[in-house]
Order: sequence, then C-alpha cells, then structure tokens
Amino acid sequence: MSFYPFAATPLLSLQTATPTAGFALQNGTPTILTWTVPNDGLTHRVMFIASLHVTSLETGGQVNASLSFPDGLANSPQLFAGGLSAGGQGINAIVRVIQAGSTVTVAQQSALTGGAATLWCEIWGS
Repeated sequence: MSFYPFAATPLLSLQTATPTAGFALQNGTPTILTWTVPNDGLTHRVMFIASLHVTSLETGGQVNASLSFPDGLANSPQLFAGGLSAGGQGINAIVRVIQAGSTVTVAQQSALTGGAATLWCEIWGS
C-alpha cells in the first residue's frame, strides 16, 4: 500500500502497524512497533502516524518514537506525553529523513501505572 497512490513509484509504504483493535498501554515499557530501514546505502524517509484514546486518567504512559542510527547515535521524539486526561484523543505524525540501516521503534517510555489508553500506530517508510 502506497502513501501516495497516484505516484508511479510509491514514496512511502506501510512497514508495520498495531492490530486493528489497537495496543493497550501497559504497566511496563514494551516495544510496540519496530522496523529496520534497508541497508542499501540510500537515504530513506520514515513517518510515524499515531492516535491515542485515553479512557481513564493516565498515570505514566508516555509513548516515544525512537530512531537508532548505524553510527550508534539515537533520537527519541515524543509521540504522546504521559498523564493525559480521560476522554482525550491525541493524533500525532512525525516525519524524518533517515540513514540506511537505521532502526525505528515505537515504545512506551514510561509505565502506565494508572488509567487506561489505547494506541493505534503505523510506521510508513521508503
């Protein structure tokens, strides 16, 4: 599936996604999604698209997108802060240009020790 269906060559393709029912945040720091960028010497693009539905006031529950580069450096932009209010739904998208051979991950940065929330997330890449 191409992010730009009208393009002759897909610019971004779906690499991985949470299940249709979403991912329930946990009292832990699990890795939710991961994708390894092809190690082909080319520059690639990655896009995280995420939606979080909070059903009861969170304690903890921060979610980050992490980018680990082949040279050992890393960057972890925040998708959602922890401690969000009940009834809230956040939507976020992060787009980056990334080196070949990098690994991108979506993970809980802090345990959800109170409340409940469900995350839907996709990683698109080229």
